[in-house]
Amino acid sequence: MAKIINFPNSPKSAAQIEAEAMELNKISTETSLQVAMSSPIWEYYELTTEDIESLEQFGEVMNFTPDVAARLITKLASLINLKPTDEPWK
Repeated sequence: MAKIINFPNSPKSAAQIEAEAMELNKISTETSLQVAMSSPIWEYYELTTEDIESLEQFGEVMNFTPDVAARLITKLASLINLKPTDEPWK
């Protein structure tokens, strides 16, 4: 968890409180996705809007095992639902 240093005898600012809440949310999402995607029935897990938003904001600093990362890629790609077109550049 990121450590935010607060000066002695000074209250936490609204930005510090918000940053700590975001960090806790990131850790919570990272942990729940690690558990869900490690499960033998991972393919039935539905990514929530909160999961996707956390991955969008913090995905590059989240730590997942290689198999969990691969399964997350599969889940995210299935959400895109690509369909072939005559002109792939469009």
